[in-house]
Amino acid sequence: MRRITNPKHPNVDQVGTDIEHKGELHRITDVGGDYFQVVRHRDGWGENVRISEINGR
Repeated sequence: MRRITNPKHPNVDQVGTDIEHKGELHRITDVGGDYFQVVRHRDGWGENVRISEINGR
């Protein structure tokens, strides 16, 4: 996986991790601004999700 994100972003270390979002397994593929790009394992569907939704802050 190629990291596109600026390495100075505070959440860049979470790129590549698997998370459970909306009851399904997703992988964080990119981060920028206030959003993570997450891709659903089941079918490869990508969406932008606020970082605060994932990290719970």
